[in-house]
Amino acid sequence: MTESKPGWVPPTAGGDRRQTWPGSVPSVGSWEPERPGAARRAPVSTPVRPALTAIRPFFREAHRVRPAMVAAGAGVTVLWFLITMLLAVDLTSTLWVILVASVFAAGAASVLARYGDRGAATGIAAVAGTASAVVGAVVEWHAFVGGAWILW
Repeated sequence: MTESKPGWVPPTAGGDRRQTWPGSVPSVGSWEPERPGAARRAPVSTPVRPALTAIRPFFREAHRVRPAMVAAGAGVTVLWFLITMLLAVDLTSTLWVILVASVFAAGAASVLARYGDRGAATGIAAVAGTASAVVGAVVEWHAFVGGAWILW
């Protein structure tokens, strides 16, 4: 077991403790702390591997979601729900009106997400989902506590 493999330095041999595999090429782009007084080498460039000094590309989203547009979409949707709730006369009709308004708002959000402002679509979808969740909670409350299915 004391035979040495080419390219491998046993831990007890001292010196450089990094291990390399046989036939491996030292990595050019690895991070190594600079030593004081050490000369810097030029980057290695091959047709397959371009020079590592090139600036890395950074990608930006084409249509970013802006917080102001999320708030605007949420505000308009809250106004939409308040106006549509004026059509209801009792709790059952209010829940149905909110559910229908949520479906229309979700449709508007999907159209805006595809063709318009995704920030506004995010605000609309958040408010529509919250309204649907509130309707679900009210229906469950009446079903479990009151014993009546309120939507019929």
